[in-house]
Amino acid sequence: MIIYTAASVRDLSIDAEQLTGLTFTGHALWYADRGREQAVCLDPHTGETGAVLACPGLDAGLTTLGGCLLYATESSLRLAEPHSGDILREVPTPRPGVPIGGMEAGRDGIWLGWPDSLDLRHASDLRVLATVPAPLGVSGTTVTDRYLAYTDRLGEAITVLDLGTGRNVLQIQVDGRPATSLTWDGLRLWYGDSGNMRLRALDVPGLSTRAD
Repeated sequence: MIIYTAASVRDLSIDAEQLTGLTFTGHALWYADRGREQAVCLDPHTGETGAVLACPGLDAGLTTLGGCLLYATESSLRLAEPHSGDILREVPTPRPGVPIGGMEAGRDGIWLGWPDSLDLRHASDLRVLATVPAPLGVSGTTVTDRYLAYTDRLGEAITVLDLGTGRNVLQIQVDGRPATSLTWDGLRLWYGDSGNMRLRALDVPGLSTRAD
């Protein structure tokens, strides 16, 4: 596994009490604020704040599923319509009593991070499709076409796993700790710098291949 130190190429300040999730919708970033139980839309180019969505009971995680926002409460997963805030679907958490540390919906299903592992689960019924050990726990995760990236609960590094081989291929040491809440915008890897309340973008060799 290669160890790589990355400096951010774009930083956005945010107003949050407790950053617990981050997702990219195709044109905008959304971050989850557990302290205020809300999700906030942010322009990734200007940093300008857009819509604010009330998410009662929000505990952790935020991802985009079918154009809607999925987040976790202490006991369930909730799918919310991003304009009205209406709860479209709510299902019990698949591991009752075990806190979710991150989530990402991708083409193969929904990745859920736990204190001991990452699970890939079917989007319709949450049955387990694959499991990746994570001995230090998970505080954020995202997925590209080929790679799964996650931060552990120490918040000091981002680990990148090759989904084809199942091997960890890269560990990214980052500025701004603890690093939580990951997302991929198709070009750059974004993470939440919870200590300084900033969203930071990284150009990562092998992941970021296009020009801005």
